[in-house]
Amino acid sequence: MQDFSGKIAVVTGGGTGMGRALVRQLMSEGCDVATCDVIEENLAETRAICEAEAPQGVRIYTGLCDVALEDQVNQFADDVAKAFDTDHIHLLFNNAGIGGGGSFIDGDRGDWERTFNICWLGVYNFCRVFTPMLKNAPEGQVVNTSSVNGFWASLGGGIAHTAYSAAKFAVKGFSEALITDFKLNAPHLSVSVVEGFLRPRTVQKKPGQSVSTPALATSIPNA
Repeated sequence: MQDFSGKIAVVTGGGTGMGRALVRQLMSEGCDVATCDVIEENLAETRAICEAEAPQGVRIYTGLCDVALEDQVNQFADDVAKAFDTDHIHLLFNNAGIGGGGSFIDGDRGDWERTFNICWLGVYNFCRVFTPMLKNAPEGQVVNTSSVNGFWASLGGGIAHTAYSAAKFAVKGFSEALITDFKLNAPHLSVSVVEGFLRPRTVQKKPGQSVSTPALATSIPNA
């Protein structure tokens, strides 16, 4: 995909950091964007920034959504369709993520599952719910944020890091598997996975022409 102008993108975790940077960059290039987060104040700030600097006529929709909860993701998708009066989107950026859930052995189970569910199940939920809208577009791209911990499940020998690492391995594997699935069943769709040492909600990046970020990370080949 070489041009974002006139496209519609969905970005998860758009309230701060990487997500906000993605929303700003996409809108600056003429792309309508729907973004979600779990903190209303952060979303309101993202919206205000984007409305102040985006080209005239470029639209933003913001909505509260916990990516780990499928019913909220379904509601967000319905709201996006209504807000933009559309049955399709062109881009899906699964960016939302948190850290935590370090030890499987002596850590809190709730914290562990919360980290895993946001970092992995959030990607699954949004792909599951928004793929029909991607298929309705002439071309579409999924961009999933993994991590160096999707290759190396460690922060060093003295720190347990199981929930986040397991989730990011799942994101990487799922994205690689989607390459073949898209080629066979939706050849107008493609997928990339962003990797690298990125700290959720603090490191910012801008999408390049291939909607990946080679300066910060490598990417598996597009489907």
